[in-house]
Amino acid sequence: MLSVHTVLGYRLGLWLLPLWGLHAAPALAQDDTPPAIAEPASSPAPAADAEPPDAEPPDAEPKPESPEKDSLEALLQEEVAPGSVGSFGYRLRRYGITPYVHGVITTDLWQWERRRGNVPHRNSFELRDANLYFGADIFDLIVPEVFLEFEPSFSSYEFNTGIRLRYAQLDLRIYKELLVLRAGLFLVPFGTYNSVTFPAFINKLPERPTLFREVIPSPWQEVGVQLTGAWQWAPGRNLSYAVFVTNGMEQFDGNNPLNPNDDGVDEGGSIAFFTPSYADTHNTRKSFGARLSAELTEGLSLGASGYTGAYTFDGKRRLSLVGVDANFSRGPLTLEFEAAFAHQQITDGALEKWGYSIVAAYRLNSRFEPILALDQAKIGPLPAPFDGQSFSENGHSYWGGFIFLPFPEQIPTALTKTVYRITFPRHGKPAQHVLTLQLAVGF
Repeated sequence: MLSVHTVLGYRLGLWLLPLWGLHAAPALAQDDTPPAIAEPASSPAPAADAEPPDAEPPDAEPKPESPEKDSLEALLQEEVAPGSVGSFGYRLRRYGITPYVHGVITTDLWQWERRRGNVPHRNSFELRDANLYFGADIFDLIVPEVFLEFEPSFSSYEFNTGIRLRYAQLDLRIYKELLVLRAGLFLVPFGTYNSVTFPAFINKLPERPTLFREVIPSPWQEVGVQLTGAWQWAPGRNLSYAVFVTNGMEQFDGNNPLNPNDDGVDEGGSIAFFTPSYADTHNTRKSFGARLSAELTEGLSLGASGYTGAYTFDGKRRLSLVGVDANFSRGPLTLEFEAAFAHQQITDGALEKWGYSIVAAYRLNSRFEPILALDQAKIGPLPAPFDGQSFSENGHSYWGGFIFLPFPEQIPTALTKTVYRITFPRHGKPAQHVLTLQLAVGF
């Protein structure tokens, strides 16, 4: 039989155990038997009617459960003492939640630009991208993710230098991968560039073609809800879809103090400068969109996208876009095509903008991949006071260069791009020449 001291000591340990905190409890909960009393090797065997050493007294307190076995619901309802060790996020790690942090750094090791007229040529270093992705996989059912981007301005005195929230979304797997609910601020699933190949270590080109500035804004994010999913019926054969409703994009409305007649709502501006409506306080009309894509054979996918919604503060003018895309990747060859058309309403009609982008790459070996590209955009003249306020002009560009992977086996997400671009604007203006040497790393 156990001694009285042993039983009392064991019960006292059970009473004190919850007071030791969350960090001591897991270890003790795994081994909550009373300490055994050392006996000489020649001790006689216990009598047949003796209790086994690990038996509990009849009136023993119930064993406390290990925190690892508690439910997430119990954790969320738990009151945390101000002096406890670790934050709430620290304790979440013990409940089956797997957090992750990833990022992308892209810097132009050198960029030379030949400008027009008497404007001096530009030689510059530039931080192109500095992105961080924070997320967690919670039991393979809920995946929250946040995308932060450092957005440097062109001049140190500009006010918009800082951190931008590109998306903050929650994915809830309702039924495997076939039906996923996405909510929050997300990238609009329009085409492949904005939703798939936007990160610089995936994109073949060192900067965005005009199509993805003035026709399809990229990155293009909005606040709303989305239903998306994918169905694979055979290897290399799958169908994916996305339907969404959002608050939409808004064009900034400002009055010119030097023009007393400028008292109406601004319209017809550059799509590249539209911003997401985080809360519908001016225009409560919603925007709608959908995307459907299919991988018809291994390496070949085709897609179509659509979007429509009001873009002015008063909700009287709409912006509608349609787009198509095709991607082929087999062996060393990669081909990418994307085109879009935008119909932007204004008071006396509509602005029609369109563009396309074609990229071809061929992987000669594990390190070297030459690339060629062509893009064209037709923006048209913007009405006053936005004339001249756009990132690009009507015209077409030719790209040529190569991608070099210094560590193709160890770090396939690290690469350098050396690309020369020539842009020919319309109306006989001088061509623009840009040479970019870029380093991109996804980690």
